[in-house]
Amino acid sequence: MNDNSLFQIYFDCGLDTKEQMYAFLSEAGCSNGTSRQKTDITRQLFEREQAGIPLIAEHVLLPHVESEHVEESRIVFLRPAKPVLWGETSEDIRLIIAILLRKNEEEAVKQKIARFTRSLADHTFVEELVTTANEADFHQKIRTFQEES
Repeated sequence: MNDNSLFQIYFDCGLDTKEQMYAFLSEAGCSNGTSRQKTDITRQLFEREQAGIPLIAEHVLLPHVESEHVEESRIVFLRPAKPVLWGETSEDIRLIIAILLRKNEEEAVKQKIARFTRSLADHTFVEELVTTANEADFHQKIRTFQEES
């Protein structure tokens, strides 16, 4: 993991299902919270997905939630060790970029998250994140993005 307060990267994580991913994300967003608070974040992620699978590119998902239980806003990158089947229509998911937003977050943090979200419109950048096989290179791509923004 790489933690610089806004970005967290988990490379080759051993999570195999959507349920495991969402439970992991709820822990990342609410590590000091109660199990009920973590369950609420997981539920909120599932409810948000009811509006549609958060597929933003081939092999890439962008689940997101704004919650009073999120302790600190962050963008979490999960690179599963092997591709994940996500529901009935999305398979071979290789990268999950989750946005965990604290309710009533300050504007400066929201702007940083929005700037990163706009970078996801760059198909080359997203493809590089998906295809980068080396963890150090992945970290470098995120650092480079931070330096440029």
